[in-house]
Amino acid sequence: MTPVLSSAPNVRDRHAVALRFVAWAAAAVIADLGTKYWAVASLSDRTVVLSDWFSLMLVFNTGVAGGASIGPYTWAFNVISTLATVALVVSVVLPLARVDGRAAMAMGLIAGGASGNLASLLGEPRGVPDFLAQQVGESILVYNVADIALWIGAAILVPVTIGLVKAVRAERAQRAMSGRVVSA
Repeated sequence: MTPVLSSAPNVRDRHAVALRFVAWAAAAVIADLGTKYWAVASLSDRTVVLSDWFSLMLVFNTGVAGGASIGPYTWAFNVISTLATVALVVSVVLPLARVDGRAAMAMGLIAGGASGNLASLLGEPRGVPDFLAQQVGESILVYNVADIALWIGAAILVPVTIGLVKAVRAERAQRAMSGRVVSA
């Protein structure tokens, strides 16, 4: 049996994984930037209440995740951490996809969401447009499609990570068993 974690995928498999990854990332970026464009054009002076707990309202996030600020370094931190995140995602998508095919989708959504917010950060001087407003207790949580893509990608990574742990354990068990010599 070929070890799961050390087997190299063939070129066709790598291309298929890369294509799925890029397709999910592109879909996330296009959906995010398109909805942000609509929100900036349509919601600048109004809030649209859709239910008791959900509305559409435009705010510009100039902080890090959750709107927090780290002072004058916030913008640079956002750019650097986002580029590092995308680089990390790109570096692990192929190995993870060998263990679980959902990795290409999960990592594509994460890279696409991060890239959508980065594009907004670089292209919108007022900050990243957030427009999906959800009442959570006494607070209002405002986010965008990129944030949704990031969270869905992270959620999909949970079973992928569990599968990776199982594969590592199975490979270790196989190595341990093959290392034992039984003599008669």
